[in-house]
Amino acid sequence: MSAPVVPRSQQAQCLDVDRVRAILFDLDGTLMALHGGERGGALAERLVAMIPLLPEKEVRRLVCRFFVLSETPTNYVLAVLDRVGLDTWLRPLADRARRLKGIGTLETLAPVAGVDIVVPRLARQYALGVLTNRARRETFAFLERYRLRPFFGAVTTRQDTWRFKPHPHAVRRTAALLGVRPEEALVVGDMPVDMLAARRAGAQAVGVLTGFATDEELRAAGAHAVVPDVNSLPDMLGVP
Repeated sequence: MSAPVVPRSQQAQCLDVDRVRAILFDLDGTLMALHGGERGGALAERLVAMIPLLPEKEVRRLVCRFFVLSETPTNYVLAVLDRVGLDTWLRPLADRARRLKGIGTLETLAPVAGVDIVVPRLARQYALGVLTNRARRETFAFLERYRLRPFFGAVTTRQDTWRFKPHPHAVRRTAALLGVRPEEALVVGDMPVDMLAARRAGAQAVGVLTGFATDEELRAAGAHAVVPDVNSLPDMLGVP
């Protein structure tokens, strides 16, 4: 179970709100809803039934921990498949893996509740960007399906870089496209790699608990603050 979220009054001491000119969002588990979320998706459901001697909570914790640790290696494999043209052939297998993990496929992508309201609200005050290890096709399909694309001035997908989070390149690239310095950017994500990429680029980082990582994991990776979901951002940043 995740640790209690630190009250906003304490978070404000860690986050320099006046420094923020742009917000860079991860997709899966941040703007895009997971199917199963911190419970581990379909894979956890199967393992709970297969390993009755181990407490259910522990099985789900181990599955989520595996997803957190496998995030970067998995994305490098997918990037190689993209480059050699095998992504289309292997897409059914990749989609099956996503369903086991609780991540939406192209047909089932859906936003976290409230995203359609919070994104336009933040866009009135900040430049917004997306940096994701998703493919370009899926990323733009999601943004366009839910009418979010006009609010994002920059999008970085796995086709745009060979250096994935936790490498800082995606943060620096997205910030540059928005015309801000990395230090002026706030990275919002659900995984430790998001927090690490932000800190290594010199940006600030906020973790959300709508993905697989726990409060402790996000803070250990360098989150300046951790919130339940992106709907907490306007109040944290003082956006009317």
